[in-house]
Amino acid sequence: MRKMFFYPLLFGLFLLNVAGTCCADDPEVVSIAKNNLTQVNSIISQGTWKVSYFLDKNSNLTSEYSGYNFTFGMNEILTSNNAANAFSGNWSVVKSNGIDDNPDNDLDFAISFSSPDTLMELTAHWDVTEITETKVRLKSKSGNVDGINYLTFEKK
Repeated sequence: MRKMFFYPLLFGLFLLNVAGTCCADDPEVVSIAKNNLTQVNSIISQGTWKVSYFLDKNSNLTSEYSGYNFTFGMNEILTSNNAANAFSGNWSVVKSNGIDDNPDNDLDFAISFSSPDTLMELTAHWDVTEITETKVRLKSKSGNVDGINYLTFEKK
């Protein structure tokens, strides 16, 4: 009789454990960013940012951006500088109506640089996966058959 009670209990605990480990592909966008483009644009356009993480084609390239500062300025002008040079590009954050695996997270972050090669690696349409006052996490699969690229900016 004990075995008949024990096995269903054990099976129930197993199901609870499995259900607790399942999660969505993307972390939910922080409520600030969920539906408020004005607030997202306000957050990103204040201050100077640095790349704190960049995984491209399964290679961690974060160190290549050491010393680069990024400013997301007015009129969607993105400037980046290091100790020797300054570069200009473009940026925008838009609400995407595209179909994806997380319809609650339809913010797209576009970055575009035409030079140098290091900054051109950041050129993509990124999905916003998280945004806070001090951190922006992005991911992109655009054209990458080797996996998903990840990019994180942190405020300096």
